[in-house]
Amino acid sequence: MILIGIPTMGTIPIKVFASVVKVVREYGDELKIMTTANSLVYNARNDLAMDAHNNGCDLLFIDSDIEFTPEAFTRLLSHKKPIVSGLYWSRSSPSTPVAYKRVAPKTLFRKNPIGDPITEIEPFMEVEGAGMGFCLIRHEVLRAVYKDCDNPFQPFGNMGEDFSFFYRARKKGYKIYLDTTLGLKHLGEYAYGR
Repeated sequence: MILIGIPTMGTIPIKVFASVVKVVREYGDELKIMTTANSLVYNARNDLAMDAHNNGCDLLFIDSDIEFTPEAFTRLLSHKKPIVSGLYWSRSSPSTPVAYKRVAPKTLFRKNPIGDPITEIEPFMEVEGAGMGFCLIRHEVLRAVYKDCDNPFQPFGNMGEDFSFFYRARKKGYKIYLDTTLGLKHLGEYAYGR
């Protein structure tokens, strides 16, 4: 069973809703869908992840501003990795990939506040952090990170909830993979993509 968890600020754009409906039509009984509205995204993600954890489900985060196709969903599932994220691009100009080859909490000696962004894009690659807007996390990972932490999405240092979770998962021995071929669109004033 896969829980599709959609953290929101209260609404879901029609393009994202349409993407979810197409996947539900194809996979139906294998899916559970849950949304949660919270002004603190790390608490919203934690609520969704706790539900998946408590019910023995894998978790697919879909942010309320990520448009995707059923093929992207199928491809993400096909990788059989504990954590795999789809690549999407920032909603700024110039738009950049939301993924980092290395991630480290801010220190006095690090110039980059998060880490080293990816500069070469391969179809499927290992990274230390990526945006969690279209990210599959298997139940085994949730079980491992919740052993030591009540909210593994709680930001620390200079990192947001996504990078903080990945940092904790890496400490448990899990690798993060990135599929760059999914054609995701990051919705804003414009549909940002590759």
